[in-house]
Amino acid sequence: MTRPLQQLAALAITTGLLIATLASPSTAEAATVTVNFSITSTNASSDFYAIGTVGQGSFSFDDALMPVGGSGQVGNLVMGLSTQALNFEWFGTHFDVSNASIATLRFADGELVDWALGGRYSAPTCGLLRYGCVYSAGTQPDFMLSASSGGPLNDGVHAGIGSGYGTVSWSVQAAPVPEPTAPALLALGLLFVAWRRRRAT
Repeated sequence: MTRPLQQLAALAITTGLLIATLASPSTAEAATVTVNFSITSTNASSDFYAIGTVGQGSFSFDDALMPVGGSGQVGNLVMGLSTQALNFEWFGTHFDVSNASIATLRFADGELVDWALGGRYSAPTCGLLRYGCVYSAGTQPDFMLSASSGGPLNDGVHAGIGSGYGTVSWSVQAAPVPEPTAPALLALGLLFVAWRRRRAT
């Protein structure tokens, strides 16, 4: 086989491999999903927990937590879920991943439709429901919050629970997912340029 034919054969094999890579199904890379939210207190147990007090926060999770098929709920009020980031401040009390976590995430057709967060403090009257109970007489801050029903907070200083049971405003921000076939397309383009140069010589 002459050298030009060898080069042409090598080019055909390489091109075939690249086309097979492009045509084969590839698994999408995981992406971070961030939820931004705010809550306004609509019920108060004392003057300190004033009605109209706004709380704001955000939390992030890996979209690999979404159930297969894109619908269903993951997590529970006992164990919680893996949380990449969490920041929440309400009534002067701050929570992050050191003392709070995502409890549940609910999806429908690939979209997040409901979620619940909670503090990690285990009140003596709450049993195993770490993320689903707030102890109003506790000396440690705690909260529970869901997208669909709001929730209460105790700052650990004042007796009673400051409550926000109104509508929670929230939005989802998903990080862009890298295109898995981009490296293969780049390699195919470089291969074509090299072939044109050899053909010109």
